[in-house]
Amino acid sequence: MHDLIRDMALRITSKSPLFMVKAGLRLLKFPGEQEWEENLERVSLMENGIEEIPSNMSPHCQILSTLLLQRNVHLQRIPECFFVHMHGLKVLNLCHTSIEVLPNSVSDLTNLRSLLLQDCLSLTRVPSMAKLLALQYLDLQRTQIEEVPEGMEMLENLSHLYLYSWRMKKFPTGILPRLRNLYKLKLSFGNEALRETVEEAASLSDRLDTFKFHFSKLNDFNIYVKSTDGRGSKNYCLLLSAYWIGGFLIADLEVDKSVFLIDCKICEREEHIVLPEDVQFLQMFAVSDVARLSDVLPREQGLVNIGKFSHDLKALRFDNCGNLKNLFSLRLLPALQNLEFLVVHYCYSIEEIVAVEDEETEKELPTNTIINTVTLPRLKKLHLEDLPEFKSFCSNNGVLVCNSLQEIVVCGCSNLKRLSLSLPLLDNGQPSLPSALEVIETEKEFWESLEWDQPNAKDVLNPYCKFVGF
Repeated sequence: MHDLIRDMALRITSKSPLFMVKAGLRLLKFPGEQEWEENLERVSLMENGIEEIPSNMSPHCQILSTLLLQRNVHLQRIPECFFVHMHGLKVLNLCHTSIEVLPNSVSDLTNLRSLLLQDCLSLTRVPSMAKLLALQYLDLQRTQIEEVPEGMEMLENLSHLYLYSWRMKKFPTGILPRLRNLYKLKLSFGNEALRETVEEAASLSDRLDTFKFHFSKLNDFNIYVKSTDGRGSKNYCLLLSAYWIGGFLIADLEVDKSVFLIDCKICEREEHIVLPEDVQFLQMFAVSDVARLSDVLPREQGLVNIGKFSHDLKALRFDNCGNLKNLFSLRLLPALQNLEFLVVHYCYSIEEIVAVEDEETEKELPTNTIINTVTLPRLKKLHLEDLPEFKSFCSNNGVLVCNSLQEIVVCGCSNLKRLSLSLPLLDNGQPSLPSALEVIETEKEFWESLEWDQPNAKDVLNPYCKFVGF
């Protein structure tokens, strides 16, 4: 909290016993029981260094409605008796603390509306919630709990449920259909997920505003995508990973529908991944069984069915995909006309972005057809970093036409000899700067060694170079 704001809050609240505000004061000791007056309504002790609450403390604060203890990162234990006389409590925030167990007395806080436990990284147990019928907001993200809290099926007023934890074993069937007021849902299905639970989640997707699902197994991911049958919320994020529960975002990227595939097998002989048809951001991290984007797309009669692939795709990101050879073929280009962001990092086998000559293209194009340009009209950011085998943007000496480019990053691409980007031409035939371009980030030695297709292209682009070490 900013010092000026804190001081102002302290001056205001010191005139009334209804509030206790001691946020961000670096307190090490919990306020004594004499400070917990009966008419307290709100208490903020967040962002301090409090390590413990006295074992016999049980403040008589029947009208206390809000208790903020978040970001006391060393707080490990709360006494069982602490909440016994706080039956009016509506908001309890313990995020970013080190508590291991939530006291059983929380089970009797029947007026509680928000229970916030995000990033309590040591929390292993939450007591029964069967009596918390007023609860609307429950956040258990990134905790250590392995099982769904007892009585969760009774929380029919829940609008926000965040139960997103890699330790979760399974989410039982029969609970989600009872949570009729859910608006936002984040859920880990766990290693022992039941097909019925995944299908129940899919049935909710058309009425949820936002959902984020973590699947540990490819089969569960596919069951979900197939069960939605084209339905979906306005905003979703699907993550497939046995261990990770997060992805890598792209700055300034605004998308509503994302898929993260992290350290997993998605092109097994027994089962092949099924992607949502409206995905806008697709990221693969440490996916070793993919050589090109088309490997993850549905096929008919041996050819990629681009009709089943999202034409809304705005961003592609590949990190540490060791067997990636190229990104896509000409056949996929019609589905990539809305692509705005293309990021490729640490893919040590990739040689090119667009494979102009490939089996699928050869089947469809007339013999001896020559493709000179590949157009991505809306591409704004192109990041290529640490790609030692990368040789060209397009095979067969093709060039990329990307007149909306704002940012180009090319670093650690020692085998790239030619920056095959087509620049707009002036009336006199000389290259001109793309109107949107803001910066080119690269290494000076690499930039000086490049060859150019268009005379004077280097001179036109030089003012926008930002040289970096790599």
